Amino acid sequence: MAKSTRKQVEKAPAPVEKPEEQLELENSSSSESELEGLSEAEDASSDEENGDLALANEAKITGEHTVKKLDFKKLGQSKKDQNKQKGAQKTENLSGIIYVSRLPKGFHERELARYFAQFGDLKEVRLARNKKTGNSRHYGFVEFVNKEDAVVAQETMHNYLLMGHLLQVVALPKGKKIEKLYRYKQRALQQTPVKKTSAELKQRAQERHIEREQKLKSKGIAFQW
Repeated sequence: MAKSTRKQVEKAPAPVEKPEEQLELENSSSSESELEGLSEAEDASSDEENGDLALANEAKITGEHTVKKLDFKKLGQSKKDQNKQKGAQKTENLSGIIYVSRLPKGFHERELARYFAQFGDLKEVRLARNKKTGNSRHYGFVEFVNKEDAVVAQETMHNYLLMGHLLQVVALPKGKKIEKLYRYKQRALQQTPVKKTSAELKQRAQERHIEREQKLKSKGIAFQW
């Protein structure tokens, strides 16, 4: 006997019917989400349209697309004005005199005047000298007519290498003056007039010699040469 084979057919599960209330809720939630998306898109599009309208109105008023340009002249003038104000503040507190030290040998008043005259008009140049020898003490003072020239000279020549010497230049504050320095002048050799003759001078020398011998004898000293 042949065995009969039966095909087992799986039955599909029967569709579950949802209640009408749940369907209505789902439909309403989907419709609300769609409405929110549409409202956001509409808001964005309206903002873009408003921006485009504002740009269009500006273009209509001006006629062309204008780009704001920087006025470099005004910027340069403002910077110049600021620099002028700073320079004026500096010069207000200065006297127009600079102190120069570490001067090399042979750099005297004439050389100082010629060297610093390139910065402006000079009023006075003084060099410190030794009272006995008249040699330079390697420092001096230079007074300018304009205070601005003194500031430029100080900023330029400070720590400047000159003949192996680093110059030290300092601008003196307001109220300072050039200190009293010894003014050395080369004096001509003058012969002193002779009032006595050579015979008179010899006689006077002999008299002094005799006086010294007598003083020594009185003290018990017999000195001969």
